[in-house]
Amino acid sequence: MSLRFKKYLCACLSLAIALSILAAPGNIAAASDAVINVSSEKQVIRGFGGINHPAWIGDLTAAQRDTAFGNGANQLGFSILRIYVHEDRNQWHRELETAKRAIALGAIVFASPWNPPADMVETFNHNGDTTAKRLRYDKYAAYAQHLNDFVTYMRNNGVELYAISVQNEPDYAHDWTWWTPQEMLRFMKENAGSINTRVIAPESFQYLKNMSDPILNDPQALANMDILGAHLYGTPISNFAYPLFKQKGAGKDLWMTEVYYPNSDNNSADRWPEALDVSYHIHNALVEGDFQAYVWWYIRRSYGPMKEDGTISKRGYNMAHFSKFVRPGYVRVDATKNPESNVYVSAYKGDNKIVIVAINRSSAGVNQNFVLQNGSVSQVSRWITSGSSNLQPGTTLNVTGSSFWAHLPAQSVTTFVGELGR
Repeated sequence: MSLRFKKYLCACLSLAIALSILAAPGNIAAASDAVINVSSEKQVIRGFGGINHPAWIGDLTAAQRDTAFGNGANQLGFSILRIYVHEDRNQWHRELETAKRAIALGAIVFASPWNPPADMVETFNHNGDTTAKRLRYDKYAAYAQHLNDFVTYMRNNGVELYAISVQNEPDYAHDWTWWTPQEMLRFMKENAGSINTRVIAPESFQYLKNMSDPILNDPQALANMDILGAHLYGTPISNFAYPLFKQKGAGKDLWMTEVYYPNSDNNSADRWPEALDVSYHIHNALVEGDFQAYVWWYIRRSYGPMKEDGTISKRGYNMAHFSKFVRPGYVRVDATKNPESNVYVSAYKGDNKIVIVAINRSSAGVNQNFVLQNGSVSQVSRWITSGSSNLQPGTTLNVTGSSFWAHLPAQSVTTFVGELGR
């Protein structure tokens, strides 16, 4: 047998093996490439995180602060902390220790109020509820000063707030303070400009545009808003896009400032594949909604990223696939967002790295090809979370030309990281 014929047989055998792997039961070859255009830049990412709420559920412990905001092994790598502006200033000290530690670990901190001080509030009839609360119309300036006092208190105690919100969920305020769109507009026009840090508004519970449209359409109110904040409770993905913000919001940030997903069932944080919905939701917030921040509700909760015992949950590992690798200041770049049924891809660049997050919601594994445009890497590292693994390192993959193949296990999320060639 000639050497040439032997080489031919070996080549045929290698091809047959490769094809058999692709066609093996449970594996699907993706219908199309996931193309990553490194030079096609989208939004700047500010980070990922959650709220610490000592007044309602107790403070994070010292160890839990490090788990949340550290970025080493068995840590979440959160880079945003949300805190509570208590209406009683005698309670403000409770926010300090976790906030200081988060900042020491590189996070930014923002604050949201639920209620003004009691002397600024009045009751009114809200759809038949005569005990509903609102900010008195003659107290708008005093309320702005109250928010300023919180900013000053935190600053004087070692916490420089990145931003403060006007009101948490003004349109879902059965247990706190209601604001109409017109009331929010008035405050943004007449009072928000006096607040001595970045201002977040309106934090609608469901990203209802009737709360934010008036601000975007009023130049004076818009000038006083630095960050359009929204929550995504029950918001359909089809409503994540916001054309008016694209049109009017130049120079402003767009943050998703609170959610839990897909539910708040007790002890649900480790349910699988339900927890995979978390990374899918983040993907849609960043890709379909162009949000720059994704902030969970309680950091430590039985349905949260950290369980009550301080360990990271399956939901938390899904967040970590973004938070540990897509760092503040990274920029989302264009990627084929849905190259195969049930496969979702997004990509980011920063620190001379390319980060690709690929989610396979299918019950079968997928062999996906990734193609880089306008940027080159020689190898990619990868981490995988599935029903049986949590951020498990995979083998390093070589990039041939500008592409690489990777197996995406059934019901899994994989983060790939490569060093961009200079």
